[in-house]
Amino acid sequence: MRGGVQDVGAYNFDETKTLVFSGGGNRCWWQAGAVRRLLDHGLALPGQLVGTSAGAAVAASFLAQGDGTALEACLRLFAGNPRIFDWSGLARLTLKFAHQEVYPAWIDAFISTKTFDTLRHASSRLVVGLTRPARLLGTGGSVVAGTLAYLFDRYLWNSIHPRLPARMGLRQDFMVLNDCADIESAQSLLVAAASAPPFMSARHVGGAHAIDGGYTDNAPIPRQSDGERAGTLVLLTRHYPALPMLFKWEGRTYWQPSRRIPVSTWDCSPGTTVRDAYALGAQDAAFFLSHKVADG
Repeated sequence: MRGGVQDVGAYNFDETKTLVFSGGGNRCWWQAGAVRRLLDHGLALPGQLVGTSAGAAVAASFLAQGDGTALEACLRLFAGNPRIFDWSGLARLTLKFAHQEVYPAWIDAFISTKTFDTLRHASSRLVVGLTRPARLLGTGGSVVAGTLAYLFDRYLWNSIHPRLPARMGLRQDFMVLNDCADIESAQSLLVAAASAPPFMSARHVGGAHAIDGGYTDNAPIPRQSDGERAGTLVLLTRHYPALPMLFKWEGRTYWQPSRRIPVSTWDCSPGTTVRDAYALGAQDAAFFLSHKVADG
């Protein structure tokens, strides 16, 4: 995707109208560290946020004023979870993943009765990206198709916004978290956006089954005009060595980690280096600010 990429030498964060939180499991703690550093610097979240998978949850934690709670809850839940897999049901051909309990418990830690009204009335609206299974493939076939498309796009074409999943019939859908009528609906939406079988089962949300939004696009963005693209900043969680840290592509601005984020994507056991991912985000944001690309 090197063609058309422009190195960005200056960027005014205050002009951002849409901030996109890519998915990426534990890598999304890089986003949390970066955004927290920007907010502590006095910058404000834009009016529209877009996210999927754990990226949507990280974005939601800021709207619920619980990003610190989210980090501490993650560390606590991981510390109390000795293993990713529960092998006890293997004789019955069942394999239980810890994520099925850990992830909803993590969401519950910061989307609660104490924070829900704050979330609903936040000045920023969070649009959550979902994947709807292909009608001809069903949920299982869609997961396989989405995984294959990911491998092609990631390792062969090196795409940021893949087109192959849509050609396979997978459908992208968006729902606004702030519009959820109750806590349960908000929690279900965030869990559905991160439901990547077999780690986490598909969820029924918005009248239909949904799986991780990353199966269609790891950095999902609703259709935009040229003007909306110009005001969009995408927080990536993958490191693309051939690209600059801050670059413009197809009218949008992208900000990627300075190096590979030092954490396992799916690990949820005590040794997971969540704090290292968070620290790298804060470090990259400090660089971002010191070079005045955030202040223009």
